[in-house]
Amino acid sequence: MNFLKDRDVLLVTIHQKEKVIKPLLEGQFGCHMHVSPLDTDQFGTFTREVSRQQSQFDTARRKVTMGLKLTNHRVGVASEGMFGFHPLAPIPWNTELVLLKDDELELELYGYYEGLNTNFSHTIVQDYPAALQFANQVGFPDHHVILRADDEHSSVILKDIMNESLLQEAFKYCFYKSTNRQVFIETDMRAYANPTRMKNIEIATRQLIEQANSLCPSCGTPGFRIVQKVPGRLCEQCHTPTKQIVQHVYACSTCQCQQTKDLEDIYASPRYCDLCNP
Repeated sequence: MNFLKDRDVLLVTIHQKEKVIKPLLEGQFGCHMHVSPLDTDQFGTFTREVSRQQSQFDTARRKVTMGLKLTNHRVGVASEGMFGFHPLAPIPWNTELVLLKDDELELELYGYYEGLNTNFSHTIVQDYPAALQFANQVGFPDHHVILRADDEHSSVILKDIMNESLLQEAFKYCFYKSTNRQVFIETDMRAYANPTRMKNIEIATRQLIEQANSLCPSCGTPGFRIVQKVPGRLCEQCHTPTKQIVQHVYACSTCQCQQTKDLEDIYASPRYCDLCNP
């Protein structure tokens, strides 16, 4: 079931995400993608001028919903990213969501990426060599940087810094405007300014395609997906159940059909066993 064949699909973005999302979806489904003019910065910015008010999923859904209202499209796609630190360690962490909403079929599908493949970082510097050193460490100039006077809350902010000449000018300006002779510099996490993030959006888009191609065995609706991961894989040494996943439960959002599928490997390493490795 190719539910997108020859259909017009709206992509809600102002940060050039069409560079990765458009060719993947058009190539896979034969749809026609159009970029929405909706200003998505109103839903939140990474540089904190606008705070995001809802969850990552709800924000992506809101983008699509508002984008569709402004056009005659019935299908829309939006992406929403989030940056922070891993909950168990002080490691930069990126999660990317690509959501597809089909109002005609009353269907929502999504792809997801989460991992540590990100250059998300910031620092405070007192001189230009330190600013340049930080920029080079985060992949400049392919990855852009953003500068502020003083700290992360300063209203003096310069974006789209994509070469050393602009970096030097931005540092001089922010340093001149600072009250304590320091400059805040951070990675630019907007998609077009961050190739690493764009790659993660691509991964999430591929997962969306995988989900769209997973059809319910009962009604044929796209999006037959994992809704539960069941622990209980046996320790290969003592055969005691561990917390490692042994089964995936798949479900359809339309007809409520469910299937449980065993993973190929039913045994876990003793290092995951509470008895062998207490």
